[in-house]
Amino acid sequence: MAEGKRLRAVLLPPTPWQPEIDAFRPGEAPSPLELIEGFTANGIDLVNYDPGTGLLNPFANHSTLLQGADILRALRVMLTERRADLVISVHEGGAVPLVLLRQLMGFGVPIVLWDVGLTEEWKLRERILGLLIPRVEGICVLSESQKPYIKARWGRETGVANILQHVDTKFWMPTPVPPNAPMLTVGEDAGRDFATFLKAVDGLDANIVAKTRKIAPGEAARHPRLKVIRERLDFRAFRALYDQSRFVVIPLRPVLNPSGVTAILEAGAAGRALVVSNIDAIRDFIVPGETCLTVPPGDAGAMRAAIRRLLDEPETCARLAANGRRFMEESFSRPVFMARFATVLKGFVRHPAN
Repeated sequence: MAEGKRLRAVLLPPTPWQPEIDAFRPGEAPSPLELIEGFTANGIDLVNYDPGTGLLNPFANHSTLLQGADILRALRVMLTERRADLVISVHEGGAVPLVLLRQLMGFGVPIVLWDVGLTEEWKLRERILGLLIPRVEGICVLSESQKPYIKARWGRETGVANILQHVDTKFWMPTPVPPNAPMLTVGEDAGRDFATFLKAVDGLDANIVAKTRKIAPGEAARHPRLKVIRERLDFRAFRALYDQSRFVVIPLRPVLNPSGVTAILEAGAAGRALVVSNIDAIRDFIVPGETCLTVPPGDAGAMRAAIRRLLDEPETCARLAANGRRFMEESFSRPVFMARFATVLKGFVRHPAN
């Protein structure tokens, strides 16, 4: 592409993003505007097409995968955005009708997937990935470990780029650790391993807060110093959990996707030390011994030892927290991420308009 030429990129989110953007108030949540401004600052003019709601989208009340596969939205894009430089589908759904109809509609704009949900358990998603991965022009993954899997599973090696993930380092900010603060664990996705975590903390002389629905009430009752928060929290309340914690434990089992990455980045940006299960998918986001303590997945004894170390060594907590905050700013802050992402996207442009 010509040096200095601005690109026009069509964004297809899996759920409506514009209402969130319109309702945003600074300080109440991570800024969606910062991402949009990041595209603009890096030479990409972004046009957002939300999926339809109600009767306009038969899948509007289903999973985000199906909701994103909005046929009417795809037709609008193919009819009105023929001179766009790129279409960016957040997750897989938005790309499905485009790939199926592009030849019929004569739609030659490159299609890029942003964050694919690799799975061997959900057969529908696996079939959709089998349709899309060989046919789209670009695939942006969030972990280096996903690239060899895509190569082995679908034979796709070119056009696959690791863009990592981002965190709003202005919203998630370090605060002093309160006296007698509890340890915190968070997470709802399938990659969490709270069974190992509960074994690790059994009988431990420490207060624990868990923000999750993955720990059953009966399991929680066996741990008298464990408080489980099951209700949905807004971003300010979630930030307060980090602010009120001593350190954060992210127990993980080996999975294909970077499970736990959001919590790792948020806790690091919030200046909290971490104990993390060391799985392949999150190794881009940690520096063992520098930004966190790592333990083998499923090893309750090693996790307990790491937790006890952070309970007993406040200076280690402080060192890991400071290093983690610096790592988040240098590698995953929004400006750093957007510069990296924009460079990758520009590499997928085949025939920019004159």
